[in-house]
Amino acid sequence: MGKDATLAEVNPLILTKDGRVVALDGKVTLDENAEFRQDLESLTFAEEGDPLEVAAKAKGLNYVKLDGEVGIIGNGAGLVMSTLDVVAYAGENHGGVKPANFLDIGGGASAEVMANGLEIILGDPAVKSVFVNVFGGITACDAVANGIVQALELLEQRGDDVSKPLVVRLDGNNAELGRQILDERAHPAVRRVDTMDGAAAQAAELAAK
Repeated sequence: MGKDATLAEVNPLILTKDGRVVALDGKVTLDENAEFRQDLESLTFAEEGDPLEVAAKAKGLNYVKLDGEVGIIGNGAGLVMSTLDVVAYAGENHGGVKPANFLDIGGGASAEVMANGLEIILGDPAVKSVFVNVFGGITACDAVANGIVQALELLEQRGDDVSKPLVVRLDGNNAELGRQILDERAHPAVRRVDTMDGAAAQAAELAAK
């Protein structure tokens, strides 16, 4: 109550064999509407985390670093979670390749958002390939495709390395148009695959190479 928190949770709480009670993890959710009377910035510890996560947070990205080789970009937390699973499954056939991150760009797949996401992922030395998995809904696939093309151009203009293979799967609203845009641009780093499993398999294979 003193900090206007909406949740304060300790989970799991364990009892060790030697009789100690230990909080293994905890979560506190603060009400941002109370920011005017609470110094919420002093309660955040992102600067102590992974440098890529800190950089992603500064760009407003929903990003979590993982220990793998395939960078993941998707729209919607559920789709991204599914993508992590299919990549991990496909990676079993390629020396145990795993997802390198969780990155949900949400409904806004603008060129700037895509460029920021790719910049973070391509900046991870562990990443060997990237899987962009988008299901067009409110944001149509042609807008996403244009976002990818413009993002790559933007990164190239910045002098960033965009040579790592980018496997793109588009489905849903205006998927055919989005695929056509990527085919016409024919960026050397982009591989377009129509199915989620096929794209995951190719991304894992490329990462293993």
